[in-house]
Amino acid sequence: MTALYNALAVPFGYILHFFYNFSGNYLLSLFILVLLVKLVLLPSSISQQKNSAKQLRLQPKVNRIRQKYSNGGQPTREMQMKIQEETQALYQKEGFNAMSGGCLPLLIQFPVMIGLYGVVYTPLSRVLAISSDLVTKAAEAMKIVTNANGNAGRQYEIEILKNIDSSGSNIPECLSDYSENILKLKDQFMLFGKIDLTLTPQFKDPSILWLIPLTVFILGMLTSLIMFQKQKQTNPEMAKNPSMGCMTFMSPVMSVVFTFMFPAGVGIYWIMSSLFTLLQTIALNQFYNPQRVIANAMIDETVERRSREANIKKLKEFSGSNPDD
Repeated sequence: MTALYNALAVPFGYILHFFYNFSGNYLLSLFILVLLVKLVLLPSSISQQKNSAKQLRLQPKVNRIRQKYSNGGQPTREMQMKIQEETQALYQKEGFNAMSGGCLPLLIQFPVMIGLYGVVYTPLSRVLAISSDLVTKAAEAMKIVTNANGNAGRQYEIEILKNIDSSGSNIPECLSDYSENILKLKDQFMLFGKIDLTLTPQFKDPSILWLIPLTVFILGMLTSLIMFQKQKQTNPEMAKNPSMGCMTFMSPVMSVVFTFMFPAGVGIYWIMSSLFTLLQTIALNQFYNPQRVIANAMIDETVERRSREANIKKLKEFSGSNPDD
């Protein structure tokens, strides 16, 4: 898994390093990177939103297919196969792809998410472009465990920053050429001069670091509420399922749990990502509201049908006319 993190982090590391050299600010560079990723993935999100609207429009036809074979009771296995066959035929006829609204966007976003996590965990090698061999030697010199089974695990680069004092007097000799850049980056890991992003929030020790899990929870809960409301509109039957509501609202809770397991710098990434997700969800629901998408599609189909009927009428008139007249 570590190899996967490292491989997927490479392209994002180059981009973050470029932004950092341009802006000179780590958090600003991370913000721009997350925004860029969200913009690249935006067409996929728009496609998913449109697909949801199309599914909502086809739902009455799907329900009629189910009623046709259920007869008010539990359909048999043969009936279920018939329902599936006719539903797939309907989807094919209407040009609806269930995958584009379900697993496909998640499959696209998964490697991106892993790559971003890899970048956040490795500020020295990715942001400052310090050789990973030198970083490993520095961790060994500072007696920081670098393997996945140790105390630091993949977080050892953040651990190095955490253990370097403000004067830089304990920077290992192998990193002496990068002392100025390391101290500058360490200063930027102090949010508002009070929140040390190299530290990990502790559940049993309330502190100002709790602001990060709290913010993650609020943003995640707002997004979940909006998405749950949308689910009630597009698929009321599924929204009534208790497990659906449980899964929807468990996500923000799990995010909070994770923020107590990782350095606050990772939590800042989650905040940025959650903020963009919330804003994107609001924007898509506004500009690609299912009802509005369905209405526009119906208008387009009406215009197309009338145009086709007019062409057929003209063709009949032309073919019925007598050339000798």
